[in-house]
Amino acid sequence: MKTNFSLALLVAFAIALAAGVASAQHTHGHGAGASGMKMDTREVRVEGLKVTFQIMANPEHRKMLKEMKMKDDIEAGTTHNVTVALTDLSTQAPITDAAVSMKVVDPKGADQVKSLKYEGAMKSYDAYFNLPAKGRYELLVLIRQGERRTTAGVYYDLK
Repeated sequence: MKTNFSLALLVAFAIALAAGVASAQHTHGHGAGASGMKMDTREVRVEGLKVTFQIMANPEHRKMLKEMKMKDDIEAGTTHNVTVALTDLSTQAPITDAAVSMKVVDPKGADQVKSLKYEGAMKSYDAYFNLPAKGRYELLVLIRQGERRTTAGVYYDLK
């Protein structure tokens, strides 16, 4: 069963790569979050969903967790937290019942694939990744809701 899932995930990512990263990418740049945190935000709209990617370096993420009195669960050996929020465009309601996997491709072409964990308090999905070098990273997600499969992706330039 794990082999079937892995194969399906690879096929979905291959399709997303062949089609290119979503052309509706919208960037909010190197801004600061509500509490002054440095976070990059990217949005894409695909198949009736708004997919919001939020990328934050672990030191900033640790500071945010502390301020929000949340558990510091930063994974050893990682440099960044990537959070994905899903919104149904027709209702503007957050999607809280999906299974979300992410593939991060580094500037040299090496990749990391992880299942994202749902964070109920934040109505989002997240995981920690190692983005050790400057350059362009590709972030791709596979979103599964029952029988529905949706892919989306963005680029992230680490400076």
